[in-house]
Amino acid sequence: MKYLLAVMGLVMAINVNAQDTVWISKKGVIIPLKDSAQSFNVIYKNKADTQQVKLVRHFMDGGVQEEINFFPYTPIMVLQGVFRRYSDGKLVDERIYNRDQLHGSHKTFWENGQLRRNDLYENGKFIGGRCYGFNGDATAWFAYEKQASFPGGNDSLKKFIAKNFYYPNDARDERIEGTVKIKFTIAKDGSLENIQLINSVHNLLDTEAMRLVKLMPKWTPAIEDGRLVKMLFILPVVFRLNNDE
Repeated sequence: MKYLLAVMGLVMAINVNAQDTVWISKKGVIIPLKDSAQSFNVIYKNKADTQQVKLVRHFMDGGVQEEINFFPYTPIMVLQGVFRRYSDGKLVDERIYNRDQLHGSHKTFWENGQLRRNDLYENGKFIGGRCYGFNGDATAWFAYEKQASFPGGNDSLKKFIAKNFYYPNDARDERIEGTVKIKFTIAKDGSLENIQLINSVHNLLDTEAMRLVKLMPKWTPAIEDGRLVKMLFILPVVFRLNNDE
C-alpha cells in the first residue's frame, strides 16, 4: 500500500545546499516564475543525513498539502520517515516508511481531528489495527483501501474481453500484432473517464482496443478509508496471431 505522490520534476530540484523552492503550474510541472504558479514545493536537505530529503508541498497561500521524507535515488524516490497529508489545514493522514515500506503506524483522522484509524505495519506487512467513529468510539476494523474492480472480478473481465474482442481482418491479413495499452479513470460512480491510448501499435488495433474499453459496463469503484475515490487503471489489450493464421 502506497500513496501515489505526484511530485513533478523532483530530482531536478534537489541539488541545493540547504533549501530550495520550486514553483508548480496547474498542470503539475515545474515553471520558472511564481506569477503563473498554482502551488509550490519547498525542499530541505536533512543535516543529519545528507542523503535524505524533505519536501513540503504548499498551496499558494502557504497552506500545507503534504510533507514527504525520502531518499532521492535517481530515477525514483524511496520513501523514508514520516509522510503527512493535509486537507483545509488539518492533518488527515500520517504514515511512517522505512525504505519505501510502511513500518510503524499509519493513522488517519476525521475532519474534527479525532483519530479515524491506527494501523500498524512491520516492513510492509500489516500487523493489526483499530478504527474509530467520528466521536472517538471504537468501530469494526476495515481495510484502508480496496481497489476498483470489474463487475464479477478479473475472471469476468477476461470473459468480457474474450466475448467482445475482435481482431480486424485487415490487421490479420497484414499480420499486425502487438499490445495496445489503454489508460482510464474509474470514477466514484464506477463509470470510466478520460480514456486514453498510451501505447500505440497500429491504428487498426488501437481503434479496436479503444472500442473494447468504451463498451465496458460500470466498474465497482475504489474505496480509500471508507470513502469512494477515483482510481487510475491501465489495461493491456493483446493482439496475437497463431502461426497458422
